Amino acid sequence: MTPVRPPGPVIDVDSHLTDADEKLWRPYFAERDAHLAPRVVTIDGVDRLDVAGLLLPRPSGPGVGSPLGIGAATHVASLDERVAFMRDLNIVRALLLPGFVGLAALNHHDRQVRAVLARAHNNLVYDLASRVEQIEFVPVLLPDDSEWSLAELRHWGSRVQLRAVVSRPTTWQARPFRDATTLPIVNHLAAEGIVLVLHAATGYHQASPMAEQFDDYRFTHVFSHPFEHMLALADLIGSGALGGGLRVGLVEAGCGWLPWFAGRLQGHFDQTGGLPRLDVDVDELITRQVILGVEPGDTGIDSVLARFGPSVLAFGSDFPHWDAAHPDDLVALSERLGPEVTSRILFDNSQDFFFARR
Repeated sequence: MTPVRPPGPVIDVDSHLTDADEKLWRPYFAERDAHLAPRVVTIDGVDRLDVAGLLLPRPSGPGVGSPLGIGAATHVASLDERVAFMRDLNIVRALLLPGFVGLAALNHHDRQVRAVLARAHNNLVYDLASRVEQIEFVPVLLPDDSEWSLAELRHWGSRVQLRAVVSRPTTWQARPFRDATTLPIVNHLAAEGIVLVLHAATGYHQASPMAEQFDDYRFTHVFSHPFEHMLALADLIGSGALGGGLRVGLVEAGCGWLPWFAGRLQGHFDQTGGLPRLDVDVDELITRQVILGVEPGDTGIDSVLARFGPSVLAFGSDFPHWDAAHPDDLVALSERLGPEVTSRILFDNSQDFFFARR
């Protein structure tokens, strides 16, 4: 049987490190920090990752995570497996985003621990990305700690051209971007043309105003990704950060919510009883400053195309999670939308947003 070939070159804005491996992390923690290094533990028969006292995914209670534990993501034993997946989908560039540790680093309540975990993650991902030209190094930054984050960007900027950095829409704080234009790290990203990628995850002990209301994973997963992104996007627009030049990538949150949310924001900016009108064009800001990662089968794609056109969508594989994209999915997307729009989603938009603009 002839393998299915995708319709053209692909840029993947949402691939993940698989890092539930104690041995993987040991070289990246100094002896004084060895007690913070991730270790696999078994809770009620399910393997989870203990990251500096945070059990991942969260096994129970408000904001509970996947009942599969670390099995929610297929372990990638080698870079060869990752490269083989990229070859099958004709992926010519992939942003390597965090797994457990990089995302959990943002949620720990101890400032020093956050920095230790984020630096270990960045060192590991840099080493991996430096071995495969098509893998893009995307370091984690801490939005609440501009001093550390700016030093981290200086450190890596002397070694590689940084196209993007990654954080969470909610961290240990529910609204880390509430006053975004007062954050030196946000202003630096805007000035340097570095994209801020936001990626949520369920059961990572984040301060999630919605997901924390539930102790059933069905609901915590429903309310974590898109609603946390809505919160961050509202703050980034309302604070003036997007208007000030910051470019943002929102990934693994679906896309059907964006047209409705943009319309509701615009309506309230235009007229809210007792408050002055805000002179903000939400659609224009989103079209110019935002890119939204989607999987090919997302049912919201048509509504985004209808409101914003094809320029705001980008392909995210979600590799190596259980629902990661396959070559057939890309072919089906092309058959449904046609080659021109499909090329925009799979390649052109990301090429322009991440790699062509400086």
